[in-house]
Amino acid sequence: MAYEVKGEEMTQEQWDEMKKIVQENICAVCEGELTIHTNPENGTLEVGCLYRDHHGYIERETYTQAFRRGAEIHPAIRDAIERKMVPKDDLGRAMNLLALRYPRAIENPESAALFIMDCCRLDLDPLIQPAEAVPVTFKSRKKKDGEWEEKVTVSMIITDDGWLSMAARGCKEEWNGPPRTMRLEEYLATLKENEGKSREEIQAIAKEIKQSEAKDPEAWCYAAIGRSKAMTEDTVIYGFFTHKDLKKAEDGRLPAFDTPGNQARVRARKKFVREVYPDCRQRMIDISREWYERSDGIKAAQEFIDAEYRLLSIPEGSEKTGEQEGEKVGARAPKARAQATKPASALAAEEKSPDETVEGEGFHIDPTWLKESLQELKWSDDTAKTFLASQYKVSPQGTLGDVISRLTREQAEEFVKEIQDRVAQKQMELFT
Repeated sequence: MAYEVKGEEMTQEQWDEMKKIVQENICAVCEGELTIHTNPENGTLEVGCLYRDHHGYIERETYTQAFRRGAEIHPAIRDAIERKMVPKDDLGRAMNLLALRYPRAIENPESAALFIMDCCRLDLDPLIQPAEAVPVTFKSRKKKDGEWEEKVTVSMIITDDGWLSMAARGCKEEWNGPPRTMRLEEYLATLKENEGKSREEIQAIAKEIKQSEAKDPEAWCYAAIGRSKAMTEDTVIYGFFTHKDLKKAEDGRLPAFDTPGNQARVRARKKFVREVYPDCRQRMIDISREWYERSDGIKAAQEFIDAEYRLLSIPEGSEKTGEQEGEKVGARAPKARAQATKPASALAAEEKSPDETVEGEGFHIDPTWLKESLQELKWSDDTAKTFLASQYKVSPQGTLGDVISRLTREQAEEFVKEIQDRVAQKQMELFT
């Protein structure tokens, strides 16, 4: 079931989205051209490959994207691209170019310099086309000693191109190309359990998923599907864009208002990188924490970071309780509580009942210790799963307990020791 709409129900927004898909993408299976064509069986217009059994599409890669993702291109083309990039050896010129490209976002030398340094740390370029990072400026004014004091901070939107090129350069051995994407309805139609189901039945299942995941049965949703070279199974990641998001985009006069479907696809691709390439994710965890602290006192900036990077690193409880990262100074690192089911294990701990224990073949890990340790490290379950998938080449599908259960006994022991070492190191840093 490709992206299809009945002719009499077609809106201008849907027609524009279809044209954009054809213009910017190719078939994920045969890499052939996509077309907008009729489906006489359903009485609809659909976009996709003319081969009905080919599903999903990938972007039509430009020379710039190929170069930034590590591909070899003609030297003359490479030189032309590099001339358009931020000059890393001339900060003054870089700041001038940035101010010309983003005049409304870069208002002073300090914010320009800070943004450029952040781009260099992440190896992202805001000047190439398509841009990998875009500056966003936030201001705050408050009265101090009878005078108004203004604080300015610059944050960053990392585009989906930025996420993909960052993964390609930072995880070279695991990089396996961008994921193929398709609308949720098309993905559901490809599943074996949905064979023979009608268009209406597929749409009903999709609405249930959207309601469950995004609280909006009519939300736009795309699936990003792919794997790293270290994985043996595809990972499927959903991206949603709800009508609440659409209202915010309309009120803010943002481009997302005109392309809600594409925004869902962008979100799916960004989240895919975060889930499949843990090293790339960890770099963002570190720097997004810094952005959050840097924007202290500017509520709008912190809300933006919370929304854009909430899957990464915002200090737990900060938004709701006002707790600040670092309140656990002096807290004792919890002891590891894990135990092998065979006597000769290096994992030692108190016993738990089976329903409380994370188990695998020949071992079990106390979930209380694991939960406390991950909280100490500011790791979510998703962070731990992607670490395990990268380190031990296991599938990240399912819960954290499911992923851990796929480890061997030796790998489980190594994982526990790794967490212990990281917690101990974190505690040492608090006293230095």
